[in-house]
Amino acid sequence: MSTGHLREPPYWALLETAHTFGRRDGHAAARFEPHGPVDPPSTHCRGRDPAAFARLLWRDRPGDPPSGLEANAPLWYARGFAEGLAAERRWADRRRTVAAAGTGSPRHTR
Repeated sequence: MSTGHLREPPYWALLETAHTFGRRDGHAAARFEPHGPVDPPSTHCRGRDPAAFARLLWRDRPGDPPSGLEANAPLWYARGFAEGLAAERRWADRRRTVAAAGTGSPRHTR
């Protein structure tokens, strides 16, 4: 019986999860990554090769992860990483600017 509600395919939700992991890792990496452009994305995500990263995302679902997840999740992760790194760097720059001006604390708007 259909309720008329469309469910988001798990594949898209898993790609969003890969993006979120990347964004979080990018925020954390801003403390130690050198400034400048981000190197070309690695195929490794959270220390895992693409197949292992797809299995991490797939978790306990039956069967193997779709091949598209193995191919695309690292790209989504890399995009999230770059976004998170850039956002955290902008926030750090604002904190330094406000501290130098002695005007209090910046408003946090990521």
